[in-house]
Amino acid sequence: MMTTAGGRTYGGLTAEDRQLQRRESLIAAGLQLFGTLGYPNVSVKRICTEAGLTQRYFYESFGDRAALLGEVYNHCVDIARAATLAAAAEVLEDTELTDGPIPDDMVPALAEQALRGFITSLTEDTRRARIIMIEVVGVSPELEMLRLRAIHGWADLILGFAARGHEPTADQRLAAIGLVGALTQLLVDWQTALDAPIEAGYDLELFAIDAIHRVVTATFVATYQQLFHAD
Repeated sequence: MMTTAGGRTYGGLTAEDRQLQRRESLIAAGLQLFGTLGYPNVSVKRICTEAGLTQRYFYESFGDRAALLGEVYNHCVDIARAATLAAAAEVLEDTELTDGPIPDDMVPALAEQALRGFITSLTEDTRRARIIMIEVVGVSPELEMLRLRAIHGWADLILGFAARGHEPTADQRLAAIGLVGALTQLLVDWQTALDAPIEAGYDLELFAIDAIHRVVTATFVATYQQLFHAD
């Protein structure tokens, strides 16, 4: 059935399907361009050229570039969260643990594996890392709130594992937020070192991914032992 009338199908796709495809093409274009050239350097026209669409279709889905950046950011966060949960599941799936506290002897392996999943999801595609760690920062109050909600969402994920079986205390909530902040800053430094010219003297060896993974794992475990295990 081939028609462009109303909401009926055209080439097997409804009008809603086609709009969704265009939106996804724009998000993919935003990921590529924001993640390689940087948000300030990319115009709506260039995004549309990358997506193979006219500017009319851009404004069909997004009010402005910042709105697209927010959706690209959410897309990147969703990928990282899925990778983190999948990695954690690998540790938990061979146990009969369904609820209640994580056994103390499992915490190091769980932290190591979950953090590896998160870090790998970013470092295997540095476009996503750049968008999450660099490009979204300071663009607008709305995107700052989006970023803050994501940080607290990651903290809630940590608490979901660390404080299983009881309501986390205020100190535990602060600790979880702080852990997310520490990991984020180290990855910001890694991303900056990755992109910095050699003459800038930024020490990429200091911010090596293996070192970051090792240090944040130790920090997560130590925090658990100090603030969660004793609870």
